[in-house]
Amino acid sequence: MIGGRKVKSIWLILTLLIVALSVTVFLITDKKRSAEKYIDSDFAIWESVGFVACGNPVETASGINAHFDSDGKLCYDVYLPVDEGEEIELVCDEGIEVTVGNETYTGGDVLNVPLFERLNGEIDVPGVGTETADFRFIAASGIPSVYLGTYNDTKDFLKEVKGNTAAGFCTVLNGDDSKDYSGNCNIRVHGNSSFFFDKSSYQFNLESDVGILGMPAQRKWVLISEFIDGSFMKDAIMYRLSKNTGDKYSPEFRYVNVYLNGQYEGLYLLLQKVDIDGGNIDLNNLEVVNNVAGDRKMNQNNTGGYLVELGAADAFQDTPENLIVETPNRWMEVKSPSNLTEDQHKYLTDLVNEAEQALYLSDGEKTGSGKIWSDYYDPESWMRQYVFQEISINYDTEYNSEFFHIKENDRKLYGGPAWDFDKSINDYVSFIQNERLNYMIRSIHNNSIAVKDKDNSGIMWLKQFDSHKDFHDGMKKFFFEKAEPQLKKILSEDVPVWEKEIEKSAIADAYRWSGEDIDEPNDPADSFANSVKKITGVFADRTKFLDAYYKNEDAYYIVTFVLDEARIDLMVPVKKGYTIGEDVLPIYNDSNDWYYGKELFTPETVVTKDMVLTQKQH
Repeated sequence: MIGGRKVKSIWLILTLLIVALSVTVFLITDKKRSAEKYIDSDFAIWESVGFVACGNPVETASGINAHFDSDGKLCYDVYLPVDEGEEIELVCDEGIEVTVGNETYTGGDVLNVPLFERLNGEIDVPGVGTETADFRFIAASGIPSVYLGTYNDTKDFLKEVKGNTAAGFCTVLNGDDSKDYSGNCNIRVHGNSSFFFDKSSYQFNLESDVGILGMPAQRKWVLISEFIDGSFMKDAIMYRLSKNTGDKYSPEFRYVNVYLNGQYEGLYLLLQKVDIDGGNIDLNNLEVVNNVAGDRKMNQNNTGGYLVELGAADAFQDTPENLIVETPNRWMEVKSPSNLTEDQHKYLTDLVNEAEQALYLSDGEKTGSGKIWSDYYDPESWMRQYVFQEISINYDTEYNSEFFHIKENDRKLYGGPAWDFDKSINDYVSFIQNERLNYMIRSIHNNSIAVKDKDNSGIMWLKQFDSHKDFHDGMKKFFFEKAEPQLKKILSEDVPVWEKEIEKSAIADAYRWSGEDIDEPNDPADSFANSVKKITGVFADRTKFLDAYYKNEDAYYIVTFVLDEARIDLMVPVKKGYTIGEDVLPIYNDSNDWYYGKELFTPETVVTKDMVLTQKQH
């Protein structure tokens, strides 16, 4: 196994770490290193070797990612925060010899090797054997690095069951390898559907509020893997758009390379956690209030703050019942406070039900107390939420990761902060298979939301908001005056900066997670550049289309594609008297046959009215 320089017993290192609460040495493993131990545990020889970027202020032994290439040959990939020409030190026990190219090295020796090239090599562990493989040293440099380590548990433990948490430490280095932060933390895998991705997202909670990489101090932080976004840009674009259009709780972020227990995990987005307790939302922290009060009858102000996540019943299957708030149309989970009292649950349930009742009234109608929807919902924050879901065509709209919050002594629901756009524009929804359909969709609204004991009978709030003329008019004004100009600015100014900043790390990430051997670094570089170009173009086309549509809605009919087994409808505006055009029909259930009643709808069908299409004749 891999250890720090001049140290033979990993147990000694761990003891020093725990006693001194120091994380100055980073180790790959928590098991003893000896030939007998390797044999007894059937460990691979490559696990006995690690490498250190010379000059790194924290001794970080980066492990080898061993895999077989497409020809079946063993290949050792070593990921390090280095640039071409920088020195690398070998970390291993005395007696172990490592050959790279034509040179043989022992522990403490310095290598100066070319990056990304495959070099013949072998590792010789006395008493165990010799393993031959190609070495490839891969640069993950130019941006900050986050090193996470678990004291006793493994990565497999973290991924075994959702919620598994390990005690460990976190060290953050700036892009120039200077130390930004080092301290203890708890680590767990983050996400719902993304929990099962090969490349995991992580949450780490520090012992106290700390500012990292220039971001405001807080205790809870999230590392988003962006595993299904080849551009690594969708979340960044939408979070920056949220901040630039006035969302004070939009999370700040930084791009970082992540190492867990010495193994390179890839390029990540480090984000402030959306939370009141230890997160980025500065509201009255009822979590603390409730902890102080204990079991005593609550007499304090229960009006806020609250952070609530909208979702479907099946998304909250594991949520404790006391944290679920129900309305006739929606389920939602209280994220903060997690120690919700009965009084607080009643206050929140009553308020949300009153608000929804007003929302579902027609224009001109009022509740029994004389109120309308805007008396309960903050208009601009929900207009922002609506516009963002429209721009991004977010598949998870109101199904996962969509929040609202309630301030103390303020009986209004505020939409946001924005969160989680990986399953959005261009990449995820399988039946959107061309760029034209990507930007032509009027809405990807959920047509129904699963509600307890009612299957898919719930109706989206955003869809209901848009039924109110004052909301719709205000939403369009928000789009034209704030969202559209800011998005154009982000695409033209911020995206090129981010692309240059993360290019090397995106290439390293591609090597790490490609699932196949890549012989030339130009392949992942081209792939990354093309992904950025594509996502930038699709956002631009999408914005251009919405601009044209919102300026002259009366010139369009709406063609709605009903997806019977899905939770969404696709609504496509088509100019009156025109055809929908080529390559726009969604492919659903392996078919692109759509019917208006009994008539087959084709790309040549002239649209003369609003039309609802199904895949069966009616």
